[in-house]
Amino acid sequence: MVLPIEDAILEKLRKDGPCSLDDVVLHLSRFDSGDIFLTIDRMSIDGRVLLRQLGYATYELTLKPAA
Repeated sequence: MVLPIEDAILEKLRKDGPCSLDDVVLHLSRFDSGDIFLTIDRMSIDGRVLLRQLGYATYELTLKPAA
């Protein structure tokens, strides 16, 4: 089951491409930031998105490339 927050994250990435984690949180301000982080963590673990650290506290979120 895909949750509305998951749909919103995927739509943001499809529309805008790779985004900083901060941009995603700001764009989805209607959701609780803790829920966003937990959802991104779950989506990263199951392989739907890639989360990589660019700097000390800078992260980039991208859709998993198609195989």
